[in-house]
Amino acid sequence: MWDITYDLNRLIAPEKNGYDFIKKIKLYIPYREIGLNTLIRSEQSLPFFYEVIMKLVENKCNEIVNISELTGVEEEILNDVVGEMSILDLVFVKSNVLNLTVKGKETLKELTQTVIEREEINQIYVNTINGKIVDLEQQFKKPENYSASLDEVIRVSEEYIHNRFNDFNDYYLKRQEEYALKDLNFKKEIFQILGKEYERLCYIEKIVYVYRNNKDNDLIYHCEDDEDNIYATTLARQINYLPSARNFLDNPFNCAKHLGTNLEINKEMKENTEKLVVLIENSGGRNIRDYSKELTDYYFANRYLLDKEYIEILLLLSRNIRPSEIIISSSHLEEILNHNVITELQVSLDHTKVTIFCDSNGKRNNHLKSKVMNFKSKNKKKNKILWVEGKAINQTNIVLYPQCAITINYMPIPVGNDYLIQEIAEITFEPEEVYKTKKLFDVKTYEKQVL
Repeated sequence: MWDITYDLNRLIAPEKNGYDFIKKIKLYIPYREIGLNTLIRSEQSLPFFYEVIMKLVENKCNEIVNISELTGVEEEILNDVVGEMSILDLVFVKSNVLNLTVKGKETLKELTQTVIEREEINQIYVNTINGKIVDLEQQFKKPENYSASLDEVIRVSEEYIHNRFNDFNDYYLKRQEEYALKDLNFKKEIFQILGKEYERLCYIEKIVYVYRNNKDNDLIYHCEDDEDNIYATTLARQINYLPSARNFLDNPFNCAKHLGTNLEINKEMKENTEKLVVLIENSGGRNIRDYSKELTDYYFANRYLLDKEYIEILLLLSRNIRPSEIIISSSHLEEILNHNVITELQVSLDHTKVTIFCDSNGKRNNHLKSKVMNFKSKNKKKNKILWVEGKAINQTNIVLYPQCAITINYMPIPVGNDYLIQEIAEITFEPEEVYKTKKLFDVKTYEKQVL
């Protein structure tokens, strides 16, 4: 049928005994990016000329005129240097005679000096859920639409910063090591935090797996890279009272068409899916060629799709599948027509007829239509996608003719007053079933049915 080039293992959710996997959602974790105004203390090697002067003073050659004669440095320049040393509390001058301070004597023994300088430390990221101070390579200004985000638990106030002085200093020392400053001949550390220079809110994106208990139907959340389960616990708590944490849910009005949907699970298709999952999980990182025959048998069987697998299939349109006709009918087009899928549809236009049926009450229809119909391809070919509006579209149908047909049903699961929508997607490769589904979306017949 086509080459399987995407990572199937990545689409398999971690298994939890006694729980059924429902879906994956995006969760946005808040961070405060801050800049700190600080005084930095550093132990630096004593400048060579300072060392010469201090050793001469220690050996009783402590008059400016004598030091000038011995070093060959003009008295005017020497006075400037001595002034610098006096500010650093290394020497003091009395009646044109130099004397070492207590600090100066200690410095001469170690040949290092303590310097305190003002410095701004920027791009410090404080996780406002668990309090960790880190560097971030990628962050988002705001959460994605229809995705959950956590509210800040920790307020990064001036008091909070001063109470965690040691943590910020440890972070500063670690940053020096990571920036390869550890090989320098001096050590820098925070002496005093004067205050915040700036702050801004940003987010990182995590994947959360949602599961339902087999016995009592309670939902639990499992977040990636969540060692102490703090993100999942916080989401479970905030989802009860914060709109931002509930953004991935649908209100009763938006999912009214799916309420009362009853779907009987096909035993054979479920078994085929389970066989595919077992094969993938037991592959042990083997090259796909080593078990391609088994994989092909299970993959191209009528089965339930893995999580969002239909997106991966749509991304194979132009390179592998190359159907003669593509039909997409859905009230959830915003979840299907991302930028990469639209690109694949456009690239396929030379050899494929493309028709999109949208629910007239669907989310962001005009925005999606504009993106699809005004998409500018590199070769500037004419856009031949047919866009058809309909009513009461309750499921998603994707036909890649003559290869396969995909059906996605949507099952609402109550979460308080709202609903979590579970997608149950199935695929068939039976030619008769594929043709039958295709005929349902003959444009003329369809438009008569709508009217």
